[in-house]
Amino acid sequence: MTNPEHRISHLLDRSRDAGLLVLRVGAALLIWAFHMRPKLAHFDEELRSFPDPIGIGHAPSFLLALVSEGLCSVLCALGLLTRLSALPIVFTMAMVLLLAVRGFEGADVQAALLYALPYLTLALVGPGRHSIDHLLRHRYEALLRRYLHRAPSQGA
Repeated sequence: MTNPEHRISHLLDRSRDAGLLVLRVGAALLIWAFHMRPKLAHFDEELRSFPDPIGIGHAPSFLLALVSEGLCSVLCALGLLTRLSALPIVFTMAMVLLLAVRGFEGADVQAALLYALPYLTLALVGPGRHSIDHLLRHRYEALLRRYLHRAPSQGA
């Protein structure tokens, strides 16, 4: 017989992993529906007029937002490089908050916070068992061990 505490712990772990899956996929679907689709529909206009919160130009800022909200959200939904992929989205939403502080009319503080929080959670907690990261965890660990234990290079 199994220990009742073990069964409860197992059920809690499974529900946690299911919750992280719903969080990853749900956040990605929302960001695609309400941020990516409009950006892609008005690509030329957005490319010229996108806000430039860090002084790199409208087009580069727009392209970084596309990579962040587009590619990184898909990687998070798949659970691939999740912690790393969540960080650009959190950074993008922080830039929206910076624009709001500067008085930019198009900056939606509530939306930025609502998108930043799930991705910040994923960056801190990870993707859970229902993810590609979980399937590849042994390879990640081997790469990390190899990287940390390799001998320092000899200086010339």
